[in-house]
Amino acid sequence: MSRAPIEDDCGIGQALNIVGEWRTLLVLRNLFNGMRTFDAMQSHLGISSSVLAARLKTLSGAGIVEKRPLPEDGRSHEYRLTDKGLDLYPVLVALLHWGEKWTPNGRGPRMTLTERATGLPVRDMAVTAQDGRPLGPREVTPVPGPGASDYTRVLTARWANKKEEIA
Repeated sequence: MSRAPIEDDCGIGQALNIVGEWRTLLVLRNLFNGMRTFDAMQSHLGISSSVLAARLKTLSGAGIVEKRPLPEDGRSHEYRLTDKGLDLYPVLVALLHWGEKWTPNGRGPRMTLTERATGLPVRDMAVTAQDGRPLGPREVTPVPGPGASDYTRVLTARWANKKEEIA
């Protein structure tokens, strides 16, 4: 089932037009974990070839992945993350950390990310101040940028006027 694109002039809305379908995030997860072929992803994800093809087409069209012929078999292809795709890594890590914290399975972490050089676990994703201090949503104010639309200005005005506060 397709959905109408989000028309909001908002970075989050526009990003969701590309990666907002939940299977797309699972495809990205598999790519970040080194799974590169269509058959491997389809088998692992258990989704139809048409759904996977549509997700990969969207990611390719957005410049997030590129389809390359496999060196050993020019008829088969692999999918590789581009620099634009690699920039989604913090998003996936934040979802992983959130999921491990708020949807545990009772047996312990399903996946832990460790730094290759040290073997130590990476810290949870956080919004940080310029000096590296973690900041919560109550400590950040969204401010419209030079490219802000009226839509964004209305959204950020709630904070500027202190009319509402996050729970």
